This record gives sequence, C-alpha cells and structure tokens, in this order.
Amino acid sequence: MDSLGIATNMSADPARLRHVSLKVERAKTHAVELGAALHRFFASTPYVVGTKHHLETRKLIYFVAAVRPAPDELPLLAGDAIQNLSTALDHLAYQIVCKDTADVPPNPRGIYFPIADDLGAYEASKARKLQGATVATLNRFDALRPYRGGNDNLWRLARLNNIEKHRLLFTVGSQAAGVHLGQNMAALLPEGFAPEMASAMQSMNLYLIPADKGFPLQPGFELFIGQADEAPNPKQEFRFELVLNEPGIAEGMNLLDTVNALVIEVERVVHELTPLL
Repeated sequence: MDSLGIATNMSADPARLRHVSLKVERAKTHAVELGAALHRFFASTPYVVGTKHHLETRKLIYFVAAVRPAPDELPLLAGDAIQNLSTALDHLAYQIVCKDTADVPPNPRGIYFPIADDLGAYEASKARKLQGATVATLNRFDALRPYRGGNDNLWRLARLNNIEKHRLLFTVGSQAAGVHLGQNMAALLPEGFAPEMASAMQSMNLYLIPADKGFPLQPGFELFIGQADEAPNPKQEFRFELVLNEPGIAEGMNLLDTVNALVIEVERVVHELTPLL
C-alpha cells in the first residue's frame, strides 16, 4: 500500500502513482460526504405517506402525500467524486505513457484513458489517446475492455463525467423502493391469532419491490393497494431511495451505490495497471 491506501507494486515508481492516488482518495472523500448528506436527507422525513379508500372497490390505497426534492448538494457531491475518478484514470494513462517514452511523450496534451462506447470505437481511438505507449501496454489496456459491453462501469464513469462537465448537475430524484410485506400480512391476521406469529411477520425483512417505482416521485403516486375495507396500518413501512436517472446511462440506479461501485472499479483498474509504472 502507498501512503494513501492504494495497493502498489514494488517495482512501481511512487512519484508516478502519487497524483493518481490523490485523485482516488479525493473521490472516496466525496463518496463519504455523499453518504452523510443522504443520511441527513432521509433523517429529515422527506416523504409523507397517506391513505384513502377507493370509492368503488373500497380497497385501501397507500399513496405519497408529500415529497421533498433532493437537495442540490447530492448531485454536486456525486459529480465531484466522478470527476476525480475520471481524472485519476487520465493521470494514470499519462504516467504510463511517460514511463514507456522515458518522459518524452510525443503528444503530452492528448493523453487520455481510452474509454469508448463500443469495441470498434475503442480500437479506433486507443493508439491516439495513448500515443507513445508500447504494444505490451496497449495489450494491458485491451484486457480491461474499457467500453460499453466490456466494462460497463468504466463506460458509465466516462459518460457521467461528460455530463457533469457540460451540464453541471446529474438528474437525481426519489423513487419507491418497496413495501414491508411482513407488516402488511401481520395487520391482516384475524383477531386472536397467535401474537408470536404476528411478531414474527413484523420482524421479517421482506419487501415487495414495485414494477413502477414512480420516478420522479410526486404527490399522489400510489405505493400499495390493500384489501377492501382494510383499516390503515399506522406501522406500515415503505422504502424510498435517491437515484440517478440519466437515460441510456444510469436509469433508476441508486445514487450512493453507483458512486461506490465506480470508486471500487477505478481502484481495481489502478491496481491492475500499477505494474506499468
């Protein structure tokens, strides 16, 4: 491990790895800050669930009565993390080409980590983005498959970073993430039923995930439809989540899970390519 926690190879030059490590660690700091900001948001009770009975069927309906929009802090922190991860990969590519060329790269301003939309685009651009790299180095990059359909996390990172640079904020919002089935079943038990059975049902960590999650969540969205003349259960729990929703790139993906997955992927790539330094 180096001083910043990145696994290193004994033959690698620490000076070449330093800026890469700094950017990855900065991204991890932003990810932690994002987690804390999400915790504060959920702790502020941003969702209010109401109940009503359908006029004709008399079925109980749980619905979103109120929802607060996601604060701008959340996409900003996610964008900061993603920008640092992308920069870390570009720094890595630069240092690898410098190592291959004895610090005299033929096009130092044009070195980028080659990530593309498909294999054909990758093959067409990798030599240009890594001009000066040896055949052995290019083969190591090929093994990473940094294109859509090969390594979707790297492809997603590049696309999200492009959005963050040109549009400022990601599309982030709330969606429904499930209804606690155990609590619903316990509430429907007939009177006099064994209390230990009701308790066991209530403690079950079993959630029904809706097909329609209602992104972006708005007041009036129906979360769950119960039985006719069923009494509302004041203990009924619902889950909600904050998600990225960039069409064709990250649709309805949990915001924090996505950022953390990208951090892990970049750390893995750095570990894989560090021997080239």
